[in-house]
Amino acid sequence: MNVLLLGDCASDGSNCLNKQIIGEDSLSTEYNLSWYKKYHKLITLWYLRETKSKRQRISDLNDIGDNALNYLHDKELEMSWAKNLDPKLQVTNLSKGGATAYGYYKRLLKYEETNNGTPDLILLTDYDPTHPWQRINLNGQKYFFEKGYDPRRPDFEINPKLKSPPMAQKIAFSKSKFYFDTESNEKRNFKIMSWFCRYLATNKYKFIKIKFYKGFVEFDQDPEVVDCSDLFKKYTVLPRGTNGSIKLKVQDAICKRVTGNSQATGNFHSVDIN
Repeated sequence: MNVLLLGDCASDGSNCLNKQIIGEDSLSTEYNLSWYKKYHKLITLWYLRETKSKRQRISDLNDIGDNALNYLHDKELEMSWAKNLDPKLQVTNLSKGGATAYGYYKRLLKYEETNNGTPDLILLTDYDPTHPWQRINLNGQKYFFEKGYDPRRPDFEINPKLKSPPMAQKIAFSKSKFYFDTESNEKRNFKIMSWFCRYLATNKYKFIKIKFYKGFVEFDQDPEVVDCSDLFKKYTVLPRGTNGSIKLKVQDAICKRVTGNSQATGNFHSVDIN
C-alpha cells in the first residue's frame, strides 16, 4: 500500500535532534534548528562526527555546510511519527516546515509524476494558518514559493539552492512581506485548504485528515478527523517555540493515535498490504 504523508513541521521530525546537536532542548527554538545561523557550526560538527566513517571524501569544503543541513533534514525525517507506521506500508513523507495546502497540491503532483500513479492513501494534516505561500508569473514562467517573512530578517537574500531566478525569489519575498504586513496569510490559507480538500474529494482520493492546530473548518468540524492537537501542545512553547525532547517522545503516541483511529484503521486495511 502506497501512503503519501502531506504535512508541515508537526510531521517532519524537526527539532527532535536538538539536544543531540546543541546539548539542550532550546525551548526558544522556532521553525527548525537550521533557521538559526548561530547553530550552523554545531550542526556541521555534529554532521562530521555522525558521518566520519561512512561519508565520501569532501572535495569542496564549501559544500560541508549544505551537506550538513541536508543530512540534518534526512535524519529528522527519520525521527518523525511516520517512521513508526506499519513497515508493510510504503510511506513517502513529503512533510516540510512551513508547508501549505497549495504546496501539498504541488507535492502530490510531483509524487504522481515520479511514481507514475496516485497514492493508495493520503495522510493529510492541517498546519499553522499563518504559513505564507506565493505564486509568481515571470516572463511566461510560473513559480511557487513558501517563502516566509520575519521582521528579524528584513533584507532579501537569494537562495542559491533554488532553481528559480533571483528576480522571482525577490518578487516572492516582497509578496511575503506584503501578506505579513496586511495579515492576509490566514484568509488565503483558509481558501486554499478548502479548495485542496474539494480537489481530493472530487478526484476520489482516499485520505485521512490529521489535526495538530486549529483554524481550518475542514479539520476542526470534521467528526472523523484524527485529533492530535493535545499531543502537539505537549511540546509547543508559545508563541512558536519547540521542546525537541518532548516532541521526540510523543512521536510514537501520535503514530498510535493515527493508526488506532477507527476511520484510519479502516482506510489502512481497505487495500491489501501483503
